[in-house]
Amino acid sequence: MFKPKSDAIKVGQDSFKIPARNGVQFGPSSILRFDITRNCGFIDAANSYLEMEIELTDQNNAVGQNASQPMLCLERDIGAQALLNQMTIRSSDGGRVIEELPNYNTYAKIHYNATKTQGALNRRSKLEGCASSYLPQDNPYYTANRVIPPVADTAPTGNNPGPPTNGLLNANESYKSIRRKVCLPLISGIFQNPRSFPAMMIPLEVEFILEDGLRALRVANYGDGDSTVSCKDIPADGGGAPADMARRELILTDQSQFNVMGGATAASICPSNNLPALEGEQQLNSLNNCWYRVGQTIRVNGGGDLLNAPNYVAGEGVVCNITSIKVLSETHATAGDRGKMLITVDDDLIAAGGAGTGITIDVLSAGNGPLPTPASGNGGHGGFGYTVHNPRLVIQKVVPPPSVVQSISSAIAKGQYNQDIISYTNINNAVPQAQSVSTNIISADLSRVKSIFSVPTSQANTNTVANGNSLQGQFLDATRYIYQFNTKLIPDRRVELGVEKWPLIRTTPAGETLRPYRLGSFTSGFHRYEVEKALRSANINVKNLHFITNNPSATTTVANNFTATEPGCWLVARSMGAGVGTSANMVGKSLVLYLDYDAANATPTKLIKNFLVHVRTIAVGMDGVSVFY
Repeated sequence: MFKPKSDAIKVGQDSFKIPARNGVQFGPSSILRFDITRNCGFIDAANSYLEMEIELTDQNNAVGQNASQPMLCLERDIGAQALLNQMTIRSSDGGRVIEELPNYNTYAKIHYNATKTQGALNRRSKLEGCASSYLPQDNPYYTANRVIPPVADTAPTGNNPGPPTNGLLNANESYKSIRRKVCLPLISGIFQNPRSFPAMMIPLEVEFILEDGLRALRVANYGDGDSTVSCKDIPADGGGAPADMARRELILTDQSQFNVMGGATAASICPSNNLPALEGEQQLNSLNNCWYRVGQTIRVNGGGDLLNAPNYVAGEGVVCNITSIKVLSETHATAGDRGKMLITVDDDLIAAGGAGTGITIDVLSAGNGPLPTPASGNGGHGGFGYTVHNPRLVIQKVVPPPSVVQSISSAIAKGQYNQDIISYTNINNAVPQAQSVSTNIISADLSRVKSIFSVPTSQANTNTVANGNSLQGQFLDATRYIYQFNTKLIPDRRVELGVEKWPLIRTTPAGETLRPYRLGSFTSGFHRYEVEKALRSANINVKNLHFITNNPSATTTVANNFTATEPGCWLVARSMGAGVGTSANMVGKSLVLYLDYDAANATPTKLIKNFLVHVRTIAVGMDGVSVFY
């Protein structure tokens, strides 16, 4: 029997964990340092990763178990990558910098959006702390609500609807902060190089600067992008109701935000009904999906007899705490209220016999202040924080045959060993406020530039707590752009960015999925094509271009006083070479970005983060390591 001869090189494999040499617990703005020593031999850096455990903490650096604290989360698309502000890789011998990658999390945002697929999202949600939304029930850093199983209903007495017998009765049953382990692939030239790296010849120091808490974290949304939730008029006290019962109860009217998918009726979500479970999911329940927490501080506002509540403050309403969250059952509610949630608080909201009108709920901070706003920075919360526990570099080690080791050692001895890696250099440009025509000079002596990504961000608020868009590129009403490389314009004509704008001709029905064109504009096809070419030239395997949307503004606020995050990571880009696999020599040459904005709109001060993706060579000889750009 014929057996084909294998020409594959037989290698052994092993993996080991390298702890940070400077500690086991770190907070915002800390530095993590790891040593990849000569004992590591040859490493498979492309299959190595950063492992760490993450806890989100409050302003006192305590784990966020207190329901009166706002629920925190990380950027949903990149997860724990948002915690990495800068990555630096040096040769341990002599400290030669091989890669220095500032604004690492912004570059990761581009990379992750361009390579996003449903399979990638599923993987990242399990390994990297990413999430499908900013709603509390999708937050990987909190446990789900632990709902008490319902018991048999009892008939109400008189006109008293009575409290249901199932629900969330204490803080331990509501969302609680937990420590989450994540495993992050590293986006760098060395850690994405398919070739094994000879650490026994080039020992490395890997350093991470952690991001500031206000930039890395954001507040979870309470509602559909809004912390204000409409409630039914507070029921009148009467008809045999126990004292103070009705005066402390709220019925949520917007049932669709809390019930099962598919527009189920009120009756279909009552405890007495058995809903079919979705494939791969537990049976949905409104209490499981409810984002309010027992112990949470809220402000109840509105009109009617609420104005006469004992602790009502004009313009502020009644500040109180949630004591229970339950579901109105078939027995304990009228037909119109069945399946809706009943929130009980610890203070009277109306006088006896009264009723409130236009009731709303606002989630407050521990200090009874509003959630963070662009104007107030952290909104009186103090510093939002997080704690990184037990960070480790998990290194995949390969053991090649002796002949391969001997060949590499011989090449190093002759000064003939080198590796090419694809890395980036970051150059920033500031654009003053309200400047409609910007000229951005990008100067770098790089000999093999493959692509340039220019990512504008607003400087009005540089933290994600106040501005959920601060880690990603923002449209900011840009109108056109063009690059100039020496005397040549690239492309040969300006790329128009607003030619496909149109007014909204109808209101999107409630419950309809938000689409890119729902925003009133659509990104030019020419622009998308240029971005795609640049991504592919940078060796990024493009899976979608949905993220390139003309989001209206980074300062678009909603009623809950923090900035709404529109989908996408806006940027302009250009492939610098003649095609995939080629590059351009920028040594001694100039590169200018002309980026125009709509003069009719007051645009904020902007920072344009330019990422020049290029090839650099690591050369090793008996005299040490050299890096050629």
